[in-house]
Amino acid sequence: MKTKIFFLATALFSAHLTTAQVLYTEDFESYNTGTFSTDLTGTTSAQGGWYTLSTGAPIGHITTVNDYKIVSDPNKGNVMQIVEENSSFKGGHCSVYRTDINTYWQQRTPGNNVLKLVFDIYTDTSDNDITEIFKVSLYNEKELLTNFEYRNSNSSYRGGYVHLPNRGTTYPIGGSNSPLPIKNFPSDSWVTVELYIDYDNDQVYFSVPSLNYTIVGDTKFPLYLTGGGDHNDNPVKLEIMNTYGGSIKVSPQGRKIDNINLSAQNFTPTVSINEFVSDKFNLYPNPATSVVTISNSENIGIKELLVYDVAGKQIFTHSYKDKHQVQLNIEELKSGTYFLHIVTDEGTGIKKLVKK
Repeated sequence: MKTKIFFLATALFSAHLTTAQVLYTEDFESYNTGTFSTDLTGTTSAQGGWYTLSTGAPIGHITTVNDYKIVSDPNKGNVMQIVEENSSFKGGHCSVYRTDINTYWQQRTPGNNVLKLVFDIYTDTSDNDITEIFKVSLYNEKELLTNFEYRNSNSSYRGGYVHLPNRGTTYPIGGSNSPLPIKNFPSDSWVTVELYIDYDNDQVYFSVPSLNYTIVGDTKFPLYLTGGGDHNDNPVKLEIMNTYGGSIKVSPQGRKIDNINLSAQNFTPTVSINEFVSDKFNLYPNPATSVVTISNSENIGIKELLVYDVAGKQIFTHSYKDKHQVQLNIEELKSGTYFLHIVTDEGTGIKKLVKK
């Protein structure tokens, strides 16, 4: 009985402390079906305060208003579709964006400094060895904060990614941006994706609830909501883009998005713990005094190691370039029990670490 009372009290206490508020939602139900915009230069707003822009180097295809539509989906009602399947688009992109996000963000309750962006996307498939990329991006007034990519390809790039840009980049390219990946992203289905920006702890979360998958990464630079000299990291622009990054003429498939939701809260999601990944890794020696080796026999690449104490406080973190064996110096840790989070492409595993 005491145990039940304790958990009830804990739940009530947590409910009192955690708050969340919806700032902006869009389900496109109030929009007219058919042509979404008559201006492709980003000059005149379309329905709902969105803008449309076609850029890049289209060859053999002139982008038209038919590449931006509100269509009726049998399972979702009205949804936004970018680039029709009958388009022939080479080396360019079509984007839909709005620049009033900070207006909604500033309406949040003080202390709700975790931004949560949720959206549903439909993941068509392609039988071609090409890379079609669908992106949902958040920008501050100058730079990219984070973006989600879904790559539709039969190559090893197929899947979903969230990028963590460095200061000064407007678009993240390359491994230095520490992407948070998920390789088993479902195809031919509607999928809910969640992005979180934790401004208090300089972290970005990527979550796919239907797969019980949540992963976190550090931005590697401080996020500023006030001050910060040249940097103001309040969200300003939300962009949805469909592009093809190849060198041959192809027929991209239409990408659909629905149920966009922007909210503010004062808590972050729980990082998924993959027992399969945990079982694959070994720690030795354990207990240890100075250096512990983390390894596995299946060449699972380690992207990041995070050490937490028993109270859940993060002590330190180290990033790696997909090494399947690393040595971690723990000399500065106090004697006691810790939990080592091992972040990989296949999920996050946890091992208990004892410092002598």
